[in-house]
Amino acid sequence: MKNTSNCYNKHLDLSKRIKIEKGIEEKRSFSSIANEINKSARTISYEVLRNRNIEYCSSWAGKFKVCEKTSKPPYVCNACPSRKGCRKTRYYYYAEDAQGKYERLRSESRKGIDMTSTEFKHLNDIVSNEIKNGHSFSMIIRNHKDEFPIGKRTLYNYVENGYLDIINLDLPRKVRYKKRKHNNSNISKKDTKIRINRTYEDFKDYVKYYNDNDFNTNIVEMDTVEGIKGESVLLTLLWRNSNFMVAHLLNEKTSDAVSQFMCFLKALLGYETFHELFPIILTDNGVEFSRPDIIENNGNHVYPTKVFYCDPGHSEQKGKIENNHEYIRRFISKGNSFDNFDQNDINLMMNHINSVKRDSLDGDNPIYLMNEFLPTKFKNYFNIKEIEQKDIILKDKLFDYKKKK
Repeated sequence: MKNTSNCYNKHLDLSKRIKIEKGIEEKRSFSSIANEINKSARTISYEVLRNRNIEYCSSWAGKFKVCEKTSKPPYVCNACPSRKGCRKTRYYYYAEDAQGKYERLRSESRKGIDMTSTEFKHLNDIVSNEIKNGHSFSMIIRNHKDEFPIGKRTLYNYVENGYLDIINLDLPRKVRYKKRKHNNSNISKKDTKIRINRTYEDFKDYVKYYNDNDFNTNIVEMDTVEGIKGESVLLTLLWRNSNFMVAHLLNEKTSDAVSQFMCFLKALLGYETFHELFPIILTDNGVEFSRPDIIENNGNHVYPTKVFYCDPGHSEQKGKIENNHEYIRRFISKGNSFDNFDQNDINLMMNHINSVKRDSLDGDNPIYLMNEFLPTKFKNYFNIKEIEQKDIILKDKLFDYKKKK
């Protein structure tokens, strides 16, 4: 008995078309060929009629004469014994030609826009307006998933083909990627005094101990973002489990400035709460982080915070915070001063960043995931508030209110 389980759910491929051509030449019926390739006889019939090649007779008298045999199966002259001397229009089925036609048709069918002009205008208006607010295609699709069922790749194709009222330069990340430069020189990994027992290998061993003993603990990545050298900087702190990040404006990029702010947080939260929020900190080898003893000290009765350092030249070891800095650069590009901003401006910017729903977080946003774990005093200091998705702005236009003052 013929298995018909996949008769109607797969297209013909070249191997099946070769069998069709061979079956015709062997003068087999369409039913026999269909049984061999697990398709219906009607499929074989449509395939031959749709993809047969026409060859006209070279003589003027026979050019438009049609053989009656080609009006019934097998519809072609592949196996006809009279085809060499025939003075009528002839038809032939060739597997490779049929496959070529199929592939060209499939390619052409995927081009263009599969929606009405009204639907596309609605799509274009939404995408153009949200891109102006710095939204990514992921955000746009998530915010309007019930309005247009298309994916990111389709939107990128529309941009490439010039269908939308935006260009690559308008996209937040598309044109900012550049090939990374790989430093092949051997970077010295000689540990300074502060790195003893605080290397990246020590960090991995420490985290493994926690995981092996089923302890849940926060890992916080710490870094600074520089505007103009010698001026104020942002101290950034990111919780790995939620991608939640806060930023504090420092007057200078020094170890004293970093240490003073961390001591301020301890005084604000208390040693126990500070340790719960910052049990493990991973940072780089910048001079501003050269006082780990001050950051780690949580008094005599609370476990110390553990500070670890990435390997020199390996910022990817704290890759989450590095990637999150891209959001900050949408508001304040590199080379622009942070002196023009105050902590309220920075808090507002971070609220918009932390409200962005992420694919990596299964559609949740960092504020939603972290909110219940944050102490009230901490939330009040950074003025942490979730922004509605439609109101999120990820460009410097967020600070237009400063220009109006």
